[in-house]
Amino acid sequence: MRVRAELVLLLSAFALTGCTDSIAGTYTDPAGVAKYAFSANGNVRIFVLGAEVDAEYRLDDDKVLISSAQGTVVLTRRDDRLYGPMGLELVREKTDPQGD
Repeated sequence: MRVRAELVLLLSAFALTGCTDSIAGTYTDPAGVAKYAFSANGNVRIFVLGAEVDAEYRLDDDKVLISSAQGTVVLTRRDDRLYGPMGLELVREKTDPQGD
């Protein structure tokens, strides 16, 4: 019985880990024209061609729905990349925890 309880706790921990999947971080397109800075609180700051737009986002499975005064854009996420309309591809910037 004790083994069963421990197994249930372990599986619950794995399930909760999966639910906290976040896209927080900065994503840029390969040409460096667009940058999306996602915060963990549901806000995103978009930088495109010298303009800045503040927006909100929410996750729906593999979709990222970004809403601002300009409208709503849907991005699809796969691994460390986001894909959007008109061939938009954003790659997550790698951060060095060592500061090197």
